[in-house]
Formats: sequence, structure tokens, C-alpha cells
Amino acid sequence: MTPFPSHIVEVVVFPDRARVTRRGVLALEAGLHRLEFTDLPLAVQPDSLRAAGRGSAAAVLLGVDAHRVFYRETPTTAIRELERQIDEAQQQDRALFDQQAAAEVRLSFAKNLADKATEQLARGLAFGRADITQSGTLIDFVQQQIDLAQATLRELQPQRRDLAQQIEKLTNELNQHRAERPRERLTAVVEIEVKQAGELTLDLMYVIGNADWTALYDLRLSESDTPRLQLTYLGQVTQRTGEDWTDVRLTLSTARPALTTLQPELSPWYLNVFTPLPPPQPRAAAPAGMMLAKASFSLEADESMLAGAALPQAEMEFQAAQVSTEGASVTFQLAQKVTVPSDGSPHKVTVTTFDLVPRFDYLCVPKLADAVYRRAKVTNQSDFLLLAGPASLFVEGDFTGTLPLKRIAPREEFELTLGVDDRVTVKRELKARDVDKKLIGDRRRLRVAYEIEIKNWRTVPIDLDLRDQFPVARHEQIKVKLESCDPKPIEQTDLGELKWRLAVGANAQQTSRLEFSIEHPVNLTVTGLP
Repeated sequence: MTPFPSHIVEVVVFPDRARVTRRGVLALEAGLHRLEFTDLPLAVQPDSLRAAGRGSAAAVLLGVDAHRVFYRETPTTAIRELERQIDEAQQQDRALFDQQAAAEVRLSFAKNLADKATEQLARGLAFGRADITQSGTLIDFVQQQIDLAQATLRELQPQRRDLAQQIEKLTNELNQHRAERPRERLTAVVEIEVKQAGELTLDLMYVIGNADWTALYDLRLSESDTPRLQLTYLGQVTQRTGEDWTDVRLTLSTARPALTTLQPELSPWYLNVFTPLPPPQPRAAAPAGMMLAKASFSLEADESMLAGAALPQAEMEFQAAQVSTEGASVTFQLAQKVTVPSDGSPHKVTVTTFDLVPRFDYLCVPKLADAVYRRAKVTNQSDFLLLAGPASLFVEGDFTGTLPLKRIAPREEFELTLGVDDRVTVKRELKARDVDKKLIGDRRRLRVAYEIEIKNWRTVPIDLDLRDQFPVARHEQIKVKLESCDPKPIEQTDLGELKWRLAVGANAQQTSRLEFSIEHPVNLTVTGLP
């Protein structure tokens, strides 16, 4: 066995796993060699191990195998470094503790000395054997020692507190690393035959779990001169594989690889007539042994009948829905090398940044809210497929919120909601609600009118999508009729929804009005009336 030093050079991250490439270089003599890639995480899928080599050494790959190895100590540099930092911090804390103990002893000694000196001074003054002036030197010395000890304690306390927090943080990280990197590790063995001595560059590829990535975006809208929407395509990578990815070439892929390539096969779909279970028959008394035997026989018979009457068990289907929802797989190979530690925390990497041209309009539904929402319609002019994910929206540099972004193909148009624009107002008022005094037979008619007033306080004209509705009858004796609409809506649905497309000038206002009637029998109580 020859240990083969290697490091991670490339990682392809999929939505639920990653493919890692390790690389090492070693000079080999002619002959058979078993090269060991040690300290691999247990999350490596052994069936995915592959090897490839190149170099001046003419070599033939004979096979790749893997086995588990147990260690007395966890074989990882990160854990050893954390243990070293914890030991160093604990030594510093012990040194500060010794200084604190010495300062407390000095403080106690100075206080005791002050008590005794005060007592002796009082006696000396009482008997005329002491002079208050001569005792001043001792008092000053004692006070100086007390001040010095207290200052030392005040200085040491925050230092020890900071060290305690540092030790706690390092200990938590150490426990997390130990949980992720147990003393049991995996070793991959690559067997090769070198026919000509030389230098060999060997790559080991494997698939590993506990890694994923999702798409997210930053949208920055600017309207200073020409409206512009800058889209930053980000990938949020999370991994807890048990090994850090340090300065690697990272590729993000939407594919969902599977170690099995079995294709789905249909099983027969049977229909049968349900056979109900017969009612239980009364039984005469019998000896205990016979009762037990009969009960056992009856149980078997019931289970047999249940099995015959149950629906046939279908085989597990091959689930490909996740792949189809993403469409064809897309791969993003990052231009710069990145580092992603195995800490389970999300790490953002930039895929690309490009500018888009937005087209603005407005939407209001005054029946539901007295607010006008600004929208931007954008066409994805890039060659990138935008996967579904959250987008952080910034307008003129200010963060305005997070909105969901659907899956958007190149050249596809999508819409963004930019929030409420207070510079455009809307008001919906009930202008009429009259009941006809004259009945038509035994029927009553109610006339209702609404007026919608829109004011544009901006210095530029706007296009507005206005939506409202009138009621729809769900009873054959209730009749609803839209009497008038001004202006005429561009769309009217069977559910009573009305849509207008209005052009409102700068610093201008526009009014829309709709009127409808409701007719029903007098003795019929109608719910939902305006």
C-alpha cells in the first residue's frame, strides 16, 4: 500500500448531493501499485468511486475499491487545530486565574494590614505613644496596595470572560466537527500497473451526500436616467460532507443523478369484485385447548380472506417528477475558485450578473385595497435559465422586500411586483343603492352604482390595470344584470370580474363607474348584498 496525497480540486453540486474530484501527483516505479486515498468521509457512496490518470508514467488502471478504517483519534486537521486553540485558550485562562488569585491575596493582605494598623494606631494615640503624622506613610502604602489589587482584578475579569466565551465557541465547533467526522473514515484504494516509470497525476471522483444548492437573486432597479434592472444570479451552497472544499472549481448543476439506471416497468393493473367478509358464526363451548386451536384456525382463515379481498399491491414507481419540473438539466461552472467549509451554513456564490430592461405599469383592485401596486414586466434577454427561487429587491439602492421568482427560460417574459406607489391613489365609493318602490309582480329590484377615482401625482403618464367586479347569482330566482360601465371594460368574465386598461396622464385623474341591478322575489332573503 502506498499513501497517495491528494486534495480536492473540483466539485459539482447537485440539488441533493455533490460529485467531488480529488487530485494527487506521485512518481512511481514500474510494477503493481495500490494507492491509498485516506481520510474520506463516510458519506461517500462507494459505488460511485471512479479513477482517471495521466502523466509520463505509462499506467493501466486495474480497479478501485473502498474500505472503512477506524482511528483512535479523529484524523482531521480541522479538529486538531480546534483542539490546539482550545488548549492555548485554556492555558491563557489558567495564567489569568493565577494572576487573579495573587491579586485577591494581595487585596486580602492589604485589608488585614489596614485593620491591624488602624487598631494599633488607635491604641497608640490613646496612650500617647503614636503620632498621627508618622502613621500617614503606612496608611498611604496600604491604600496603594488595595488600589493596585482592585485595578488588577478589574482588568482580569473581562479578559477571563472573553476567554470563557472563546473556549465555549471553540468547544461547540469541536463537538460539531466530531459529530460530522467520526473516528471511522473511508479509504479508497486504486490499483494500477505501471509499465514505464514516471510521474502520474491521478484523479479520484466520487459522489457524496449532505450537499445541496438553491438559486436566489438580487434585483436592483434604477430609474435615474434610463430604467435598468440589474439581476445578480446567486447560488446558495450548503454542505456537511465531512470535508472542506478549499479553493476549488465549483460547478452548480440542476441534474439529479442516481446510482441506479433501472428504467420503470409497468405491472398489470387488475380489477376485481369486492367480496365481503362473512359474519362470525356462533361457536359452542369447547375445551380450552380446542378453543385455542379453533381460534388459531379462524384467524388464519380471516387473514387469508382479507388477503384475497385486498387491492393488489403496486410496485414502487420510478419518481422522475423532480427532474421534469426543472426541465432539461443546466450547469453553471463558476469562473472563480471558491471555498465552502463543511459547516452546514449557507454560502453564497455568484453565478453571473446582467442587465435587463423593465417596462412599468400599475395595478389596483380598489374593492380589496385602496392601494396602487407598481409592476415591472421584464424579458429574460440572457442565455441563462433562471431557476425558481427567492429574489431580494432593491429600488434605488434601498431594500424593499423579498419576492418569489418562478422558473424563467431565456427570452421568456416575467413580471415583478414592486410594491405600493403612494404617488398614485385610488378611491372607490358607493354612489347609489336604490330599491325600486314599484314591485314587478312579487319581485324587488335593487340598483347599485360604484365610482372609482384614480389620481396620478407623478410627473409622467402611467398605464393602469384596473380590476373590479359585480355579483354573480347562485340561485335561479336571483337575477343580476350589469346596467352600465364607463369606460367600457376590455374584459368581462362569467364570474363578474371586470378589467380596464387605462392611460392616466401626468398630474391627472380619471374616473370609472359601474352600475348593476339585482332582482329577486320579495319573500326570498338574499345574502351577500352590497
